[in-house]
Amino acid sequence: MKRELILLMISIVLLSCNRREPNETEINIVDNIKKAVNEKNYDLIKPHLSQEFHFKGSDINTSFTSLYSYLNFKSSAIITKIEIDFVKKINDSIFSIKGTKFYENYKSDKLELTYKLTDTGAKIQVINRLEPHKFPLTTRASYINEEIFGDDPVNNITNLNVLDKSSADSISKFGYTIYYDEGLKKESEISLKLLGHLDSLLVNKFLVHEIEKENLFLTTTNSNNTITIGKSRNIPWTIPLYELDSLNIVKLTNKIGNTFSHEIIEGTLLQKYNLKGYEYRWFRDGLSEYLAYEFCKKIAPQEAERYFIDDRLSAANKFSGEGNLLDWRANGPIESVDKGKMYGSKFIYFNEVGQYGRSFKFFKDLFENDKDQLIEILKKIKAHNNLTVDDLLDIMSETTGNNISELISKY
Repeated sequence: MKRELILLMISIVLLSCNRREPNETEINIVDNIKKAVNEKNYDLIKPHLSQEFHFKGSDINTSFTSLYSYLNFKSSAIITKIEIDFVKKINDSIFSIKGTKFYENYKSDKLELTYKLTDTGAKIQVINRLEPHKFPLTTRASYINEEIFGDDPVNNITNLNVLDKSSADSISKFGYTIYYDEGLKKESEISLKLLGHLDSLLVNKFLVHEIEKENLFLTTTNSNNTITIGKSRNIPWTIPLYELDSLNIVKLTNKIGNTFSHEIIEGTLLQKYNLKGYEYRWFRDGLSEYLAYEFCKKIAPQEAERYFIDDRLSAANKFSGEGNLLDWRANGPIESVDKGKMYGSKFIYFNEVGQYGRSFKFFKDLFENDKDQLIEILKKIKAHNNLTVDDLLDIMSETTGNNISELISKY
């Protein structure tokens, strides 16, 4: 016991000896973090970031998008000062800075970061967190991975266009809100009319009386790389519109017909029909594609033919039988489910285009000539508590007179 106490005391002494006051480089790093946040200027922190920079507990990609979004967010908290408590040497080139951030309107919180001395200066490797204080920053992003990250995420992240919905104009109707850049009010009004038509189709033709509303952001940003940010989970989907008015209307109508309607329907199946989890993806995405097709035929028949019949059915034929649609993953294997499995043997996730096409074809073939059966299935799902996949398959099999597990395997 006495020996253990001595060893502990020696460790404490060594740890204390390893701590020191910050030098000029470290003060400069911390000062530029504060300035970058307060001035919403990524360029001030960029020279200090390593290519492997990440927030503690997050991967590189998520960390760069979070940092860039945070620095461009209108509601991010102002830091009044950052006090460095001490610097600790980890090895000859890596050091840890620990301190406290003080906010203009909030209490303080800790700052912890690790940096490395390199030939090009001190580079931050890890920060414990930087965030809008006391509320979450939520995002919805769409980007080309290589253009935003690639071999140089520190510089490439500036290709990401940040849309702050709190800075946009907006109009609302039918429970939807359309955010829009200056000059796109007419397109916003047309969007609301189209969404009203979608609600009418779902309610009157398929008896979907509870619809999960999704919001929309119309922007003149001419880029494939955007991220929309806000305080609540109701982050709008983005449609870029930067052509002439007449082309805008065609593009807008097509996009709402082929894609945005799908998201509204899928959100409804998730939230109102409680079909959450990857196990139900074959049903959610297949039915959402089919109902979006029915809607698109009404508002943009040429687009319905091109997008769904030409493209989706072509993909369905090309990738027919490639993996079990009942075991369709989202973005990759799920560790708790797929541990020990080989890719391709039990689940599919890589070929998204093919799976959307296959699931669309399955629902189209099954219900295009018998919508009453689909209505009956939706009614039974809505009334069912704690629905399992087996329950869903049984409901579909009993209603259609087909063995659904066997039938879907042919797609």
